[in-house]
Amino acid sequence: MPDSLVEIYTHTYPPPSHSLSDKSTTQPSPEGHFPLYKPQQYAREIPLTADTLAALPSEQALSRQLKRRVTEKAIESLPEFTEDELRDFYAALVKSGSKDTGGTYPALGAPSETKKISMAEKEREEILRGMARRLVGDGGLALPEGSTQYSKSLELVANETLSSDAPYAILGILSQAAILSGPSETSKGKAVEGQLPLRSLEIPLGMVTSKEWDALFQEFIRKGDAASAESLLDIMDAHGVPVDLERINSVIHVYALKGRSEDVARLTLDVAAMGETVSSDQQDNYILSILRQTPSNPGPAIARLRQAEIAGTPFPQSSYQAVISHLTSPSSIVQPNSHTRAVAWDLFAHMRLAAHPTPTRELYTTMIKSCGEANQPEPERARDLWIEMTEQEKIEPNTEAYNAIIKSLGSTKKDYLEAFDLLRQMLVKHNDAVFVPFEEDDGIPRFSEYVPTLETFASVLEGTKRAGDVNRARWVLTEVIKLSRAGQALNVPNWKEGPSGDLMASVFMTYAAWNPVLRKKEVKMRKAVSEGASEKVIIEKEEHRLPKGEEFLNVDVLQDVVESSADSSSIDYTFEEPPVNDYLTPLSSADAIRECTSLFHRILSDIQSSSSTSDFLPFRHVYITPKLINSYISVYNAHGLSLSSVKQVYDTIWEEASGASGLSVKPNGWTFIPLLEKCASGSRGGIYPADRSLALSWGRTLWSSYLSFFKSASSKLASIRSSEHLTIQRRKYLLGLGDRQTERIWKAVIKLEALHGDTDQALKLLEEFHATYKPDAITQSYAPLPEVGLRLKMFTPAMTPEADVPPLLLFDDIKPLHQRLVREARAKDIKKVKWIVAGYEQSLKTRRGWRMKGVGQMREKSKVKDLERLFAQQSEMERLE
Repeated sequence: MPDSLVEIYTHTYPPPSHSLSDKSTTQPSPEGHFPLYKPQQYAREIPLTADTLAALPSEQALSRQLKRRVTEKAIESLPEFTEDELRDFYAALVKSGSKDTGGTYPALGAPSETKKISMAEKEREEILRGMARRLVGDGGLALPEGSTQYSKSLELVANETLSSDAPYAILGILSQAAILSGPSETSKGKAVEGQLPLRSLEIPLGMVTSKEWDALFQEFIRKGDAASAESLLDIMDAHGVPVDLERINSVIHVYALKGRSEDVARLTLDVAAMGETVSSDQQDNYILSILRQTPSNPGPAIARLRQAEIAGTPFPQSSYQAVISHLTSPSSIVQPNSHTRAVAWDLFAHMRLAAHPTPTRELYTTMIKSCGEANQPEPERARDLWIEMTEQEKIEPNTEAYNAIIKSLGSTKKDYLEAFDLLRQMLVKHNDAVFVPFEEDDGIPRFSEYVPTLETFASVLEGTKRAGDVNRARWVLTEVIKLSRAGQALNVPNWKEGPSGDLMASVFMTYAAWNPVLRKKEVKMRKAVSEGASEKVIIEKEEHRLPKGEEFLNVDVLQDVVESSADSSSIDYTFEEPPVNDYLTPLSSADAIRECTSLFHRILSDIQSSSSTSDFLPFRHVYITPKLINSYISVYNAHGLSLSSVKQVYDTIWEEASGASGLSVKPNGWTFIPLLEKCASGSRGGIYPADRSLALSWGRTLWSSYLSFFKSASSKLASIRSSEHLTIQRRKYLLGLGDRQTERIWKAVIKLEALHGDTDQALKLLEEFHATYKPDAITQSYAPLPEVGLRLKMFTPAMTPEADVPPLLLFDDIKPLHQRLVREARAKDIKKVKWIVAGYEQSLKTRRGWRMKGVGQMREKSKVKDLERLFAQQSEMERLE
């Protein structure tokens, strides 16, 4: 060790003493001997108990403390802000964020195809007139010698009168002026045959403008003449005008609506030959054309879907949706029944198993909407699908989806209030979509994609008319009028026309189903004597408040419709006049009649008003139909003071409505059914002894009118092919001549004669019904459940109600006649009545037994297999070609 280090060591740390005496003496403190060293003081460990652990700060608290310290450090040099300054700062921040994109992005390229917007009818006619005048006028094209087919039409065009044949005349001129070198890109060239002879004259490209080509093409599409539209495309190609794919798709769609599947397939193959990809719309049109070819038999269309599945190239979901919508949605050619709906549900389950496991929003909407059928409501199934779509699949519903679920929940009386909850949810989404923070309300309504449409409110009224909830129906009508006013002012497409005839019919039906709040026992009568006046009866209204939370329903539905009446605490009336209530919500039957009468006359007034006026007319676009008039008459039928008042309205309203609308509106089967049922009622139904003679005479008159209507309507229905039974059923239903409607009116007229008329006449009517609609027809009309080759079934025969059961009468239907015969002790006639009823009951039992046994199902399955083999052979031949 070096000497320097030894000196430092000995000076700093003297050598210890090893004598025994030193051990017994007190040792000096370490600080004195070791001034450069200080032992570390360790803290005493805290025991880990429940109390000590609970006292420790949480991660959230530590995070908040850290944020607080960072924030205090960041703002320690900033000036203080007032509340107004902070509000202005955040408002500017929000507004700047909505406009500033935060960066520069490349510009989006224009679409390769521009969608053609349909012209207005007036504009299209003016373009066609000018086109015809230029083509056949001075310096234009002359018709070939001997062609007089369209010369008269062109003369009318030159004289400012557009004939229905004028577009065909223009087409003929253009065809004979074009040079066709062969088949065009859209067809084989055969569609041009039959036009005017060709001439060696080439029109310059500027002779016909693109707008004129569009006008002529849209005119043929509007007429539904796909052949002429295709001919025009050939001529355009011959003139050197490029034919875009959108026009070809329009022609394909018109062919599909006509059920011409061969033409749809031909044009689709031509599109594929042009190098274009076959779109989903073209595939949908092909399936639609097969459906329209045989509307009552969906088997061929479903066989095509299954054939594509087997080939590994399934059709898109929209094609499945086209078939399902055809089977579940009423249209002009199809009346869905329990059997078609069962096939639709089977196809839906099969699609999820074999082709598309997750349905689209549109397909969910179609299935939910099918649950709202009045004859077979299924709100529980609709609710399950809604939850599956929104919660499980996380699909955001749109307006159409909300309309579907609201209609389905409104199909029953017990679930319609839930439809209002969904409407409220829809309005919340609308408010969130249009809300702009820190912006003052300027009073101008805003529209978003979640604004309820006319269909939304019509779906809500489906529930109110079943429950008789007139307060909510009045609120709906008020909201529709408000939205119509705003929509017309802001030119919103969905709200330009205001309420429809079907919506107003639902409003009147709600009034008819409503039970008055104020009844006779709740009306306090007192006498009031005034100077120079006779005694009158005055109503003292008792207070009828709405339930808590429903005060918003207390609206004045006539505020925007008719002039408000003078305010009065009590309204005088005589016994010949109905009492009137000045409370906003109707309380009595008189209030319901007063409001409905005012509404209906305002509808007629708006329809008759000049279209040039700028005043807001909410009911200008209401179309007067028998359904609207029937619903209006039903209000008097339910709340009228006497049968004579109902008859008076019936006798005058048809002529009045026809005069206002300029159309001939006549009663149909739906008109006679409730009126005959009213006449056949007893004292419980509102027919008092004083009205019985009128009930009998007017009821017989109504029955005679119904028979005349039935005869004329049946002759028109005879022109429809018997194989299209769904089309026949649809036409019958719209006319009020369906099987169940026929039962109701025959039951009513038999009851009318049994209660107020002649027993022999009632018995004669029963025998006539038995001869017209024999019990054997129930078993003869039996058909097995449709078989379409689907291996997955959601509906069994036990779950599927019977469809297409002919009219029949059971014992409860003719019970009044039986009681009358018992009272008169006519044993022979009683046996006859029992024998007739037993025949219908036995036929029903036999038919139900066949259904449970599956009679005829094997035959249906063999037909499906034959159809599949046929399609397979056709596909193989097409592949070889």
